[in-house]
Amino acid sequence: MSNKYPFSEATLGGKLAAGTGLSVDCLTCRRRAVLNVAELVKRFGLDQPCLHLDPLKIIYCDEYRGAGRDDRNLQFTNHAMTPEQRKGWTPCP
Repeated sequence: MSNKYPFSEATLGGKLAAGTGLSVDCLTCRRRAVLNVAELVKRFGLDQPCLHLDPLKIIYCDEYRGAGRDDRNLQFTNHAMTPEQRKGWTPCP
């Protein structure tokens, strides 16, 4: 992986290149999911912003959306990946 400075995880591509993770918690129903950053990149692109409230524009609680309730009461958490979690991971080109 080439080092690029200043280091930034402001986009999904930046998170993918850094090898970090992202999880989401629904504050209403208390469900939690670890998001697959590589799959998010495939779906939304490398340049999709992922800071602060940006993920709220593309991610929602499926259970609450189906019930017609507030589906955007979400909290996102960034994660560092351990060497074990990086097995099979490759940086984006």
